[in-house]
This record gives sequence, structure tokens and C-alpha cells, in this order.
Amino acid sequence: MLKRLILFTLLLTLTLVGIADETKPVEAGKGILKGFVFDENATQPLEYATISLVSKESGQVLDGTITDKTGFFKLKNVDFGQYKIEITFIGYNTQTFDNIVVERTNREIDLGQVVLQPAVEEISEAVVVADRPTMTYKIDKKVINVSQQHTSASGTAVEILENIPSVTVDIEGNVSLRGSESFTVLIDGKPTVLDPSDALSQIPASAIDNIEVITNPSAKYDPDGTSGIINIITKKNKLQGFNGIVNLNAGMYDRYGADFLLNWRKERLNLFFGADINNRNMEGTMETENRTIAGDTTSYIISDGDFLRGRESYSFRGGFDWTFNPRNSINFEVRAGYRDSKRDYTTDYQEYTIPATVSYNYISEESSTRGGWFYNYNLSYTHKFMKKGHQLYTLLNYRTSDSDEESMNELFDLSDILTSGQKSYESGPGRDYRVQMDYTLPLRVNDKFEAGYILRIDDSDELSELEEYNPVTQIYEYMDDYRNDVDHYSEIHAVYSTYSGEIGSFGYQGGLRGEYTYRDISIEETGQASLIDRFDIFPTIHVSYNTPKENQFMASYSRRIQRPRGWYLEPFITWSDAYNVRRGNPDLLPEYIDSYELSSILKFGQNTFSVDAYYRITNNKIERIRSKYEERDNVFLSTYENVGKDYSLGVELMLGVEIAKWWHLDLMGNIYDYKVEGEYEYVSDGETRVADFSESSFNWNSRLNNTIRLGKSTRLQLNGMYNSPTVSAQGEREGFFMTNIALRQSFLKNKIAATLQVRDVFGTMSHSSTYEGDGFYSWYDFQPNTPLVSLTLSFKINNYKPDRRGGGQAGDDLGGEESGF
Repeated sequence: MLKRLILFTLLLTLTLVGIADETKPVEAGKGILKGFVFDENATQPLEYATISLVSKESGQVLDGTITDKTGFFKLKNVDFGQYKIEITFIGYNTQTFDNIVVERTNREIDLGQVVLQPAVEEISEAVVVADRPTMTYKIDKKVINVSQQHTSASGTAVEILENIPSVTVDIEGNVSLRGSESFTVLIDGKPTVLDPSDALSQIPASAIDNIEVITNPSAKYDPDGTSGIINIITKKNKLQGFNGIVNLNAGMYDRYGADFLLNWRKERLNLFFGADINNRNMEGTMETENRTIAGDTTSYIISDGDFLRGRESYSFRGGFDWTFNPRNSINFEVRAGYRDSKRDYTTDYQEYTIPATVSYNYISEESSTRGGWFYNYNLSYTHKFMKKGHQLYTLLNYRTSDSDEESMNELFDLSDILTSGQKSYESGPGRDYRVQMDYTLPLRVNDKFEAGYILRIDDSDELSELEEYNPVTQIYEYMDDYRNDVDHYSEIHAVYSTYSGEIGSFGYQGGLRGEYTYRDISIEETGQASLIDRFDIFPTIHVSYNTPKENQFMASYSRRIQRPRGWYLEPFITWSDAYNVRRGNPDLLPEYIDSYELSSILKFGQNTFSVDAYYRITNNKIERIRSKYEERDNVFLSTYENVGKDYSLGVELMLGVEIAKWWHLDLMGNIYDYKVEGEYEYVSDGETRVADFSESSFNWNSRLNNTIRLGKSTRLQLNGMYNSPTVSAQGEREGFFMTNIALRQSFLKNKIAATLQVRDVFGTMSHSSTYEGDGFYSWYDFQPNTPLVSLTLSFKINNYKPDRRGGGQAGDDLGGEESGF
């Protein structure tokens, strides 16, 4: 606590010093000159434009300043007299104001919006109608332009990710990055309080500008996550005055959503406020078959029924950006919201054994909810030194969330009489603190040194409870043996440094990060504790080569870590439903990942072809192990073990082709071979046994995105995707195919847009999986109700224009740029 107080005091002191300097009063007999500098073509503010105050009489430069990131400048305490103002910026024509008179009756002169013209040769007027590129490459990331994903307009970040390279999404909305569900999600370069799946399913697609896929992050980023980082860049606005954007969508099966963002900017102060609401339901049918073997008897449970899966969320966000002088700015953001995911199943069951016994038929009604309120506060301060790019960035982040889960499973006989049931509860508020300081120092022309310190504190309390139905008393009874109260506390201190630069056509970046981890997990009922006191090193390296024809070749390496989730470590039984229990493993070790990549991007005319080869080794591989639960029949036990190593070797291909002026096609594919080698111990029929965990599979998936321009304001998009079958250590998932179509029409000079979309046009989005091991077999199949039809309407207020200059900078400095969300 003392450490956090000291750092907060330092940040506050630096902020107040900057504010005090800016708020000095104007001296008597002096005046003020101010204004904004914008680019003529992009209508975007120009940062670091030079403002020179020149004496009209002598021609000498008397004073000067530079513009801030909003394009604003102000010269204070200017003596009364006649002046000339010169505004210059590299690559632009100089703008001059010859007759500036500062006097008693004209003390404050506002030049308004000054427009600089690019210093290029004039040509005859031409009108170009074009879309932004689907994807661009940087030395350590891919940046995907979300504005071209019309088939996802009414959805969330999850639907957008279905159509971008490196990412796959299964029928249940589970996102994988290069075959792994272990990755980190950032929003505008900042951590989110929510789990990756919750965060991605809550952000409206209409609120997203770009998505950065960072499969080999530099040492500047947290090393958590097996496969890397997905950074969501939300829409922003840097125009002056009041503006905003509103989006509405509605679709089949009670799917609806809305969001808005309002912006008001006056000189160096920007205020923003937004909100969103989303309801996403999936209905369908399901079938399952479970078998367990005990001795010479095989028990069967066969079921079929209906399911409803839904996610409801709403949130509010707001804050301000204040650039109180060209070199000092602060940003404050708060986001608060509520999310709730639910699952409802009504299923007919048949239970019997071979050799034959009496067959039981009954109905199962199962429901579960998980969610709660969350809050996220960010306060950042940026100090820019005199040299461009030389800066100090500080972030204070506080996050808290409720994670309450309740599930109920009741079994009824054919006379609709309740025969058994159980209710399980899990609750626990979590609190996360983050203090971050990043220092950037430009060296020579293209070199840069970065260093920083990060403190991360996670503190949570979790309580799990169980009630079981007593058919004799016909009431639910509290089960004391299944009550567990757990305290989780972890502290991570990290320091890093990176050095990057260019030598001719070669680019390079090397980094090193050190992390000290302290973790304490204690169980109140038993007094058990699990401690970690460890220091880890994470090196990274990136190199690139650019040819004269703008082709790129890149190679990289990074070392990462995947720490076990808290409930992976809890050594007690927790009931998930009537047929499944889980038990954690306090002896789990973290996974350590070595990741290698080799990429090339070839351009031919307006077309692009890219190849990414990757090889990933995971040490101490953590796997979910399923087995029979020895205490009860027909119940499965899930636990977690370090089973050995896994290897992923693959190639990603992407071809972007302008087939015609009106037709753009993106073809993407990912082909990889997966292998896991190891073994684990388990208990069966009272005996401890060792099982070989070695498995391998060949996997591939493909995406085909067609964008057709039917005129200046009409777009037609057709997307197809296929995910091949894949295996895990104890099972196999079947492949599936899906086709989407969307039509987007803009009106009133793009102030209004309507998008009609149909998802899973041919109803092929089913999902089937199989799991089997010693003494058990489990198969299930989900068939959602499709196709899904929805309509999205977008309204721009006062010609809202998202920032297109340097899109994705928030990810470059982990939140150093302002964000509207």
C-alpha cells in the first residue's frame, strides 16, 4: 500500500507542476496568440508543427512553440506590437500570417483552424472511392481494419474475429489464437478486468476501429498467454466541437444491441461519454451419450433436448483528455458495467446398463448464470520532452469485478415429480491494481530505447457452496462438506528494456523483461496454503527487412508464460452440475512457451500475399484431465495436470486481391501440425495408474472474404469459413463450415448507414465432440437454430470521423494515446 501511495503521489505532483505552469496569468501589457493546425487532406490535427513569432520590424524570431496532439498551440505573454506568424511542418507548405497586431484592444488573437497543404505537385482533380486495406503489418503485429467487416456489424468482437487471420472461433463462441485459447486481451492497450471470453463478447463490433493481433509481443508487454495478445482499438475522435455516433441493431431469436459515443472537444480539453447494451442468444437442439465402465458393467446415459445460451451486458464509459500544454497531458477513463451469461437446458434422459437392468427415463432441467458488476478506472499522465518521441508515460489502473455463478440441476420423473436436484454457488469479488511507468528515448535518427516498471496486484476472495435436494423432506439441504472459502493474493514486479532501430533496409528490436512473482492461496476451512516465490526472465527479438519494392521479411522470437487460473489450484471438489465435478491441483507449475516466427509480405500492384511460418513449444503443458468420479456412478471428474510438452508447427497464408475495381477478395488459411507428448497419473477403481498423454493431429482452417462495391455508397460482402476436425489428448472435435452475407448502404453523405446481414446462410454451423479415456466415453452434438438475420443502423452526429492517422497507436505505447472508450 505504501508503494502504491508513493507512486500515486509522484504522478499527482508531476501533473500539478504541469498545470501550474500552464495556468500562470498573462502579464500586464501583453497578449495571447492561439490556434489549431490541421492537415488539409485528412482533416486531422498535426502534432509537433512549429509556430514561430517573427518581429515585423526586424524579421527576427522572438518566440515559438509546437502544437500538441490535438493540433493546438498557444503563445502567452506576447508584447504589444506587430508580428508575422510562420507555421511549418515537415512535408507541408509553410503557412504565413503577415499582419498580426497585438494591442490593448486586441489582446487575445485566435487564428482558428490553420490548414497546411502537403508539399506535393498539383495534378488535375480526381475522385477516388476506395476502402482501407484489410490488414497491415508492423514489425511485431498485424493490424486488421474492422471497418471492412460488414458481416459482423451487429455482433461483438467475437464475430469480427471469425474473419481475421490467426484466429478461430468455434460454434460456442470460444476464441483461439493459433490453436490456443490461452491469450491476453487488451482494450486500447490497457488490461481489462474481464476474462478474455467475457471481454470479447461484450464489446460491440460497431465500437471497434482496429484489432491488433500480436503473436510474438515485445518485452514491453506482459508475457502472459500462450499464443500472444489481441488488442482491441476502439473508435476515437480528434475533431473540435460536439460530435458523436449512434448504432442500433436487432435480429432473430431476441438478439439486439445499441451503443453510442459522444465527444466534445474545446481546444486542449476533450470530454467523452458512451454506453452500450447487448443481448446475444443462441437457441438449438443437443444430443449426448455418456458411458462409464465398472468391472463388467457398462452404464449408459442417453439424452436429447433443447438449449438456450445467452449473454446480456450493458456498460457505461466516460472520461476526459486534457493537454494542458504541448508537453504535458492527462487522461482519465472509467468504465462500469454488468454482464450476465446464462445457459438453460431441457433434456430427456434415458439411463440403463449392460448387462441389462431396469431402464430409467426422466427429464432434466438445468440452468446456470454467471456474471456481475465490473468497474475499471484508468488515470494516465504523459510528459513529452523537447525532442520528438522522447516521453515519460505513467498509468494507474484499478479494476474490480463480481464473479457470481449459480447453477441448478433438477431431475423429474415422467409424472413430473422432482426426484433429485442440486444447487451450486460460487461467488467472489476480485480486485486488481496496476502501476506502470514507461520511458522512451529516441537515439540517432531511427533508433529508440525504452524501459519501464510495472507492478501488478491481484486480490480476490472466492466462496463455493452446495445444496442438495432431499426427496424425503422435499427441501434443499446445505452441504457443509462442500463449503470452501479461498483467498487469492498475487504480486508481480516487472522491469523491462527494449532497443529498436534501423540500418538501411534492416529493422531490429531486442528486449529483456524480468518478473518477480509472489503468490499465496489459502483455504479457510482446512488451513491449506500454496505459495510461489519466483523470478523469471523473458527475452524477445524482432528483425525485419524491407525491399525497394515495399516487400517485407520478418523474423521474431519471444518467451512467454501461462500461469494457472486460480480455480485450477483449488484442491477440493466443486460440483458443476449433476454429472460433472472438478478438483484443482495445487502443485501445478506454470507453462513456459518458446515462440518462433518467420514472415514475408509480398506486394504486386494493389495485391498482397503474406506467409507466416511459426513454431511454438510449450513446457509444463497444463491439460484438463477427465476421468470417472470414484464417489458416485455416472459422474465425471475434471482436474488439471502438467502432462509434458506440446509442439505447434504451422503456416498462415493470406492473399488480398483486387480482382476488379469493384471487387476485393481476401483468402486466408492456417495449416498446422499439433503434437503433445507426456503422461499423467489418475485413480481408477481405487488404483493409481499412469496414462500416456501423447497425441498428434493435423489441422487447418480457411477464410474467404469477398467485398463488392456496388457504387460509391453500397457494399456487398460474402464470407465463408471452415474449421477442420481437431483432436485433443482425450478427444476429437468435428469440423464445421459457415457462410455469411451482408449488404451495407450509406445515405446523406455517409451520415447514416444501414447493414443487413445473414449469418450461417445454409445452416451448417453444428458442433460435435467426443471424449474418451480409461473407463469412460462421452459424445455430444449441438445444432443451433440458424440462419440468423439482423439489421444495423449507424448515425453520425456532426459528421463524426474516427481518427485514421496512425491507427493503433494505443497498442504501441500500452495506452499512451487517448481513447474514447
